[in-house]
Amino acid sequence: MAWVQLRPYQAPEFEASCRIREIEGQERRDRWRKRFDASGDWDDHYLHLAIAIDGVLVGDLQLRHCSQSMPDGVLEIGLELDPAQQGIGIGTAVLQAASQKFFEDGWHRISGSTDIKNIAMKRAFEKAGWKLEGIMRGLFNEDGVLHDYASYAVIKV
Repeated sequence: MAWVQLRPYQAPEFEASCRIREIEGQERRDRWRKRFDASGDWDDHYLHLAIAIDGVLVGDLQLRHCSQSMPDGVLEIGLELDPAQQGIGIGTAVLQAASQKFFEDGWHRISGSTDIKNIAMKRAFEKAGWKLEGIMRGLFNEDGVLHDYASYAVIKV
């Protein structure tokens, strides 16, 4: 866990963050710039943190809490890793580090999901101690194709 750092983004990391998050087009870059600049602080119902190893950006961590649709103490998590850094345990380490950090900050439940075909992320959730809660059928529609997602959660004990 300690080898992965969760921290605010640094200004020179904007282009790399766009590449990792696959952000293209000026409108999307402008929207991301707002979140990027607010990194480390809640902006609306989002908190973004850089995922780094030895100070080098390797991914993006997103936390979401919408007070209008989620109970107090509940977060939803998402993460994106640089493809060159996948498959070496970073996802598991991030899930463990984020759980520890946000439970210490007073949150009591964190949920996340992944496409049912994303075997590596499903394994990361399981290795990090998260529990499968179910399958969300047809969660995302991409070009007319519905994608089922596996939903995981961890609670503070």
